[in-house]
Amino acid sequence: MRKVLNILLLVFTLSALIALAVYCAYEHFHDNLKDVDLKIVRKTEKGFVDYGKTYDMILDICDTTNNQQIKTINVDSVLNALNANPWIISAKADINLKEYLDVEIEECDPIVRVYGKNGKSVYIDNNGDIYPTNNQYVPRLLVVSGVDFPVDKLGNVNDEVYVKTKLPQTFNLVKEVLNDNYSKSCVRQIHYDKKKNYIFSVNNTNIIVIFGDVNEIREKLLKMKHFFDKMQGNPELDNYKEINLNYKNQVVCTKIKK
Repeated sequence: MRKVLNILLLVFTLSALIALAVYCAYEHFHDNLKDVDLKIVRKTEKGFVDYGKTYDMILDICDTTNNQQIKTINVDSVLNALNANPWIISAKADINLKEYLDVEIEECDPIVRVYGKNGKSVYIDNNGDIYPTNNQYVPRLLVVSGVDFPVDKLGNVNDEVYVKTKLPQTFNLVKEVLNDNYSKSCVRQIHYDKKKNYIFSVNNTNIIVIFGDVNEIREKLLKMKHFFDKMQGNPELDNYKEINLNYKNQVVCTKIKK
């Protein structure tokens, strides 16, 4: 008899819990959405994605002005609108138990701005993914110019459309420059000239660095570092207009013609 009572008690308890859960769920989905909690994941306070405009867009989709019930909120529509933004690389959205729509988006994080020969430019991140420019936000990055590639295609530097251009090798050079602490701090611009040489403009000097092709990148970067370290504070440095890293185990300097 006791066993039967225990079973009945268990069944009653489970039924009560299920009924409570169903009631809570019913109440939850028939409540109105209170607000949107938007989070933008990025390294800087300001970025490509405007917080206010994105927040207002989400509210418009959710139609909170008409006190739309949670059960009618189309979260997929919110995600589709966010993923259509070219500077957003991922987006998550979910309605929590407090009747708030939690939205988290991750913004792209470019490492370089590359100008094509037509004067238009794109941003490229560490994975080689390409993003359009944005007139409302211009991050301070390494700048590359003189590379001929289809600026309007986007995608990734390793896509077929870029295989026959100099963009993939230029991107590899940029990564090597930025992975080296010294060159990362001193190289401000890279230009690809008509002689198929990469030319560096560096900080705190007017000297042009002829880097050459993309062979022996690390060795050339090390030569550049050793040269400027050795010449630091030397007034003779002001007499040079360019240095050439193309020669084996040496740096060839060209003086300014007077």
